[in-house]
Amino acid sequence: MRRIGAAIFFLTGMFGCAEKIEHDLELAAKRAVEFAEVTFVRRNLDKGYALLATKARSYVPIEKFNETVSEMHRSGYPIRVTVVGAASPIPGEKVVNVVLRGEDSGKQFHYRVTVAGTATTDYRVTTFGGGATPLLPSG
Repeated sequence: MRRIGAAIFFLTGMFGCAEKIEHDLELAAKRAVEFAEVTFVRRNLDKGYALLATKARSYVPIEKFNETVSEMHRSGYPIRVTVVGAASPIPGEKVVNVVLRGEDSGKQFHYRVTVAGTATTDYRVTTFGGGATPLLPSG
């Protein structure tokens, strides 16, 4: 019986000490939009690269970053970017996925930007992907 009590006490202690992660989804989405506006709309790749998380920059050289952005936008770039729906935190992780839509005449751009951080530490972009899709004619 003592072993069961000790096991329950141990497990309660383990889970009670687990780090509680608090996200600010508006701030996470804001950082994703800032990155997309700088990188995709204004095409300032140096500043966009600087907005990546330090760890992301350590894995991806700026030349590869520039190449990836260019390949994503072979048919053009958006003139504006907005958030689609709510940002989506990954349960138990310091990660939030943000879906963005960019627009230009005749094209839509769909992006997924992943930011890492918390409400207290702020957010930085870790990954991104997406690109242009043609708009379907209305009518």
